[in-house]
Amino acid sequence: MNRCISSRNKLTKVTTETNGIILLNKTAGLTSFKALGSLKKALRDYSGSKVKIGHTGTLDSFAEGLLVILSGRFTKLNPVFTGFNKTYEADIVFGTRTNTLDPGGEVVENLPVPELNEIEKHIPLFKGGIKQRPPLFSAVHVNGERAYKKALQGTITELPERDIRIDAFDILDWRPPVLKCRIACSKGTYIRSIARDLGIAAGSCAHLGALTRLSVGPFNIGDSVYAADFKPGKDLISGRDVFLKLSAVHPEQFGIIEARDEGVRLLRHGADIDDSFFIEEPAVNGSYAVFNDNDFIAYISYMDGRYSYNFVGCI
Repeated sequence: MNRCISSRNKLTKVTTETNGIILLNKTAGLTSFKALGSLKKALRDYSGSKVKIGHTGTLDSFAEGLLVILSGRFTKLNPVFTGFNKTYEADIVFGTRTNTLDPGGEVVENLPVPELNEIEKHIPLFKGGIKQRPPLFSAVHVNGERAYKKALQGTITELPERDIRIDAFDILDWRPPVLKCRIACSKGTYIRSIARDLGIAAGSCAHLGALTRLSVGPFNIGDSVYAADFKPGKDLISGRDVFLKLSAVHPEQFGIIEARDEGVRLLRHGADIDDSFFIEEPAVNGSYAVFNDNDFIAYISYMDGRYSYNFVGCI
């Protein structure tokens, strides 16, 4: 079976089910957890029963922009979505540093604001694969506890460095002391840390004044909806359309395969998978979302004639 590729720019929305994704435009001042509250209520009212949802990567409360929310059976696919690259627009404020490296923290350092050319010459240090030390006030786990809790207790003074990747770092505007920039980066990158480290490199200090997430993998803020405007029948993107979008952008990683009715029964019971489960067998190695019409059944891998389960979407 050839991988499914969509030429559509817009994603089609679900009208009859609650399995799929929601592209949420989170507003500043709201935690990622609280942003889900109104979505849960809307889905419950729409379906008549409680619907499980979850995000695929948080945004700090001061930040705004795109959150990819998984709904229903698609919550089992969280590991598939958390690894996507992300793009941000950020305001880096030079000359002051806060203890949290964001606008809500206490100012702990003041230094002269550097010239733009001093900032520009250090930006190449923040491209490609680099080491980054996460902020102390972050959700990183340290011995089973969040780093920010230990920072408040005064039991840690810094976190270990980790590998990240920055694919693009473009200056959009400079109105001293604020540098507006666009950054494309890997999973696990802290833009607050980039602000801190660029300030130090430029002979000053800095913190993050504002942050907007523009994209997560192939999903963009232009297709998102505010929580107050969310309507499940209109704004919940179907599982099939999600994988059509993924396959169009990453054909080597994602595919769609159609299961026969008997194959559905066997997949739901965890039977050893063979070609007879499907209307057409996979043509190439890779990961496949299994559907029966529009019903998401499972997420499987195919390698050199052998199948394996990643997740079963329903029982």
